[in-house]
Amino acid sequence: MKSIQQISFSILCVLLIAACVPTKKYKDLERQSVLNKRESDSLRNVVDANRNLKYDIIRLEKQLDTKQKEIDELQSRFLALTQNNQDLLVRYNQLLAQNGDILSTSSSEKQNLTEELATKQNELDQRERDLRRLEDNLKSQEQSLLALQQRLQQKENEMNGLEGANAESQAQLRELQALLQQKDETLIELRRSVNQALLGFTEADLQVSEKNGKIYVSLSQNLLFAPGSKSIDWKGKQAIMQVAEVLKSHPDILVNVEGHTDADGAADYNWDLSAQRATAVVKVITAQGVDPKRVTASGRALYDPVAPNTSSANKAANRRTEIILSPKLDVLYRIINQ
Repeated sequence: MKSIQQISFSILCVLLIAACVPTKKYKDLERQSVLNKRESDSLRNVVDANRNLKYDIIRLEKQLDTKQKEIDELQSRFLALTQNNQDLLVRYNQLLAQNGDILSTSSSEKQNLTEELATKQNELDQRERDLRRLEDNLKSQEQSLLALQQRLQQKENEMNGLEGANAESQAQLRELQALLQQKDETLIELRRSVNQALLGFTEADLQVSEKNGKIYVSLSQNLLFAPGSKSIDWKGKQAIMQVAEVLKSHPDILVNVEGHTDADGAADYNWDLSAQRATAVVKVITAQGVDPKRVTASGRALYDPVAPNTSSANKAANRRTEIILSPKLDVLYRIINQ
């Protein structure tokens, strides 16, 4: 039962991780969550099967003990009948000898002796039939005992296999939990480093937050761009460069730069502007030495606002560029897919 709780906790952790991956991988993690649920159900079935196998072994051991007692009793009866048969043969031979001595006696005595001999012969034949029947019964019991022993060995082998599978699953669960803890510690250190690097900027210019297992550095349009422009201002460039220095010391962090606009103007224009602004930020980050393979630029236009576009203050909040930092999950995927 403890393994099931750990596995359930693992599934919950994996579901939490699913929120940490980029949007384009969300469906993949959803499918992975379903697979993990099936694995949890499979492991629960394994535990139930293990319990049933233990009950079967106890029952088979009792049957084995009963069969052994029956065989011992049959062997005792067989030995007793064998001894009785030998005694009858001795008596039969004695009667034959006596019969030879009294052949000259009266016909009535001969008749009695003949009848007695016939009776003894019938008894002897019956004993022999009983012996053969006991021999057949003993062979049958021995075969049943052998079959029970084979079934018991098979159950023990199945139990050993299930215990090995449970041990492997527990090892994978411990490895997954260690990686999750390491990811959380990395995010804490990353957020601390980013906050330290951006101490000189006001909250109106930028904000650093954590949600869904990612670090969000939200930069206002006033800090980065003039209205309608895709060229980064000097002060905004300084902020991006400082974030890039932090990223260089965290090579396992993925970077997604998202451009956002308000709802004013044509949607097509906002698409282009948001993508161009995100690309401009990415160029500054990579120019500082951050591996371009870690960085993605995307334009979200007006379709992911932080507030309704119903006031000037809300529109200003929506005109932003977000640098989203998240840990690589390749190792976690490998463990989940095993």
